[in-house]
Amino acid sequence: MRLTVAFLIFTGLAMILLSTQSFAESLSDNSASRCLPELITPLQKIPAQPSGSIAAQDTPAPQNLEADELTQPSTNTYQLTGAATFKQPGLVVLSDKMLYNKTEKTADFFGNVELHQPQILITAEQAQLDENSQTATLKQTEYQILPSRVYGQSKQIVINQTNENAQLDRASLTACRRQADKSVPWDLKFGELHINNQTRRMVGKNTTLYFKDVPIFYTPYFDYPLDDRASGLLFPEFGSYKSLTQDKTMSYLKLPYFFNIAPNIDDTLTVMPMTQRGLALDNEFRYLGKHGNATHNVVLDVTALQDQLVVEDRLKNRWRTSLNASQNWGKGLTSDVLWHEVSDENFFADIPVNPALNTVTQTERHIQLDYRQGNLHSYAQILNHLRLRDAVPNYEKMPEIGIDYSRQVDHFRMDMQANATEFAMSNIQHSNPEALRVHLQPALEYQLRKPFGSLKSTIVANQTQYQMHENGFNNTGESSINRFVPQFALKGALMFERQLELFGKHYTQTLEPQVQYLYVPYENQSNLPLFDTATRSLAFSNLFTLNRFTGSDRIGDANQVASALTSKLLNDNGRQIADIGIGQIVYFSDRQVMLTGNIPDRSAVSDIFVKLGLNLPKLYFSSTIQLTPDDYRLTNSNSRLKWQPNQNNTVLLNHLAQNQGTNSETEVISLGGFTRINHEWEVGIYANYDLQNDQLFASNMGLRYDSCCWAAEIVAEHTQLINGLYNDSIQIQFELKGIGTANQSFKNDFARKLNF
Repeated sequence: MRLTVAFLIFTGLAMILLSTQSFAESLSDNSASRCLPELITPLQKIPAQPSGSIAAQDTPAPQNLEADELTQPSTNTYQLTGAATFKQPGLVVLSDKMLYNKTEKTADFFGNVELHQPQILITAEQAQLDENSQTATLKQTEYQILPSRVYGQSKQIVINQTNENAQLDRASLTACRRQADKSVPWDLKFGELHINNQTRRMVGKNTTLYFKDVPIFYTPYFDYPLDDRASGLLFPEFGSYKSLTQDKTMSYLKLPYFFNIAPNIDDTLTVMPMTQRGLALDNEFRYLGKHGNATHNVVLDVTALQDQLVVEDRLKNRWRTSLNASQNWGKGLTSDVLWHEVSDENFFADIPVNPALNTVTQTERHIQLDYRQGNLHSYAQILNHLRLRDAVPNYEKMPEIGIDYSRQVDHFRMDMQANATEFAMSNIQHSNPEALRVHLQPALEYQLRKPFGSLKSTIVANQTQYQMHENGFNNTGESSINRFVPQFALKGALMFERQLELFGKHYTQTLEPQVQYLYVPYENQSNLPLFDTATRSLAFSNLFTLNRFTGSDRIGDANQVASALTSKLLNDNGRQIADIGIGQIVYFSDRQVMLTGNIPDRSAVSDIFVKLGLNLPKLYFSSTIQLTPDDYRLTNSNSRLKWQPNQNNTVLLNHLAQNQGTNSETEVISLGGFTRINHEWEVGIYANYDLQNDQLFASNMGLRYDSCCWAAEIVAEHTQLINGLYNDSIQIQFELKGIGTANQSFKNDFARKLNF
């Protein structure tokens, strides 16, 4: 008896319905047993399928028929009654009764029909298979895809193996586990559903989306892709905001549509209606490609709006464009582009397309080319800032070209750094000098390292030339300025270790004294412009820097000894558990080189620097403190505390105090936290508070409900803009698991905030 018809048709059904597997890709994160829907029928043991397609082999697949009773009503008909079972590799079919006509090559299954294949289950009241027409008809069915267990019902399923398509009448589909009352949180119901494996599309007619048994969306035509990356609607976002230029809070709705152009190219067009302002179109184009040895990554954002709120016609057409691209050309050559352009300085404050820029006054733009080969690094870049609201004048590097080379020979190390930078202020009114600066910085270093310590001597020669531009603001009095300043440093360090036991565990404690003598002769630099130079920010390592200024416009004179004593606690694996350090600089001469003015610093010693650190599995703490040497008064501090008892709970605290006891003192505290209350609920908070002025800079609160098959989140933000004005905004997102994924603004926003 030859019954290969069953395997052929059911294999075709599996190929077609399994194409909806990607329909539930978003369930992959919720694959725990609590989230998986129940099986529609207990799994059967399926005979193993040999490698290769059985249908393609000339020899029929081995088959096994079992039943309580086998009869032959006619010459061409066989009837199996009572627990009829059909088995062959890769397939098991169960039914109460089975009829097989060997002449017409048809098989009919009646009563409690079950079809089992490795990746699909189907139950039906009746099934008919026709080998000649390569079709199958199943009535009153329920189907389920494994392992995601997405399932649905259909009054009738008709499969055409030749065309690789299936038609489902009055079908439903859901990815949700049934509740105690047999209901599901959401499901899709179709008048007709066509699944085409050749075109990789699923098309529904008269489709209704039900949420909690309430119809919330209807469309006469529903077109959904069967692949992971395919065109289609993404989840919308609803929000409200108030910008600096507005008197009232406005609302917006983001409706994104994703275009799958190619596996490495896509485009997302977002239609964003806004109350009062009108309709904005926001488009994101992404490209990832490889051509030979070169790779390219491109993201292009464009937004356009004819603002109905603006009175002046010349300002109505508002737009922005942003290009973020990186390339690896091979053989050490890379490039990077980050560029923004806007129609006006208030664009990001008024249009909620980039929350990271809605309160900033400027943002960096650059084009850079890098070449690295062994010890050689060279680069060329253009760097400036997009000026937004209330931006202060900033120098641009138009361009900067640099080269770095290092070479190690035994204990000697040679470094050569050279750069030429054109400093300009383009397209803005200003009264600042401009110049071409060429800076050479060769250095020679000799270092001895031993297990008990190290000794290092360093000689640096700083040669700088300025070619001043006669833009009317050259206050140096010269067209060309040369400066040469050498630096010499000798640094020694020792390391002592001891073993100790704390709380029943073994540790290694180190004691590490460090001393550095630094000599830099005085060179009058008060006539030099300040392009990219400032005082260094608070850091314990600044005790041993060769220049107390950043940048190249000032080389600080020095005749000093810096000393520090640090101690570390290491576990058996060598991981640092804790550290503590204290250091100070003793000056043998006044410091005459200043950023501005000519009043020297005559203090004999520097402030005292203290650092504390703790790095436990659940607790991290780091603090650097600067104290006055006479009365130990706090002048600067930066402290950060992170407590993370598990992956679902995080608390971060940061305290920053600057210039205490002066007219420019600031003190800011930032606090943030994230917790998963249970399997469904997550909450996050963030606040940034100015203790000096008793003002709240920013606060955020987010709440997310995330069940196995649907999620909703709301994020509220309160951000200071200027002069006591605040932006109050709310974003709301809703997501149905199995249909697609949302941007998850809640998690993304708090991940950004908690990295302060």
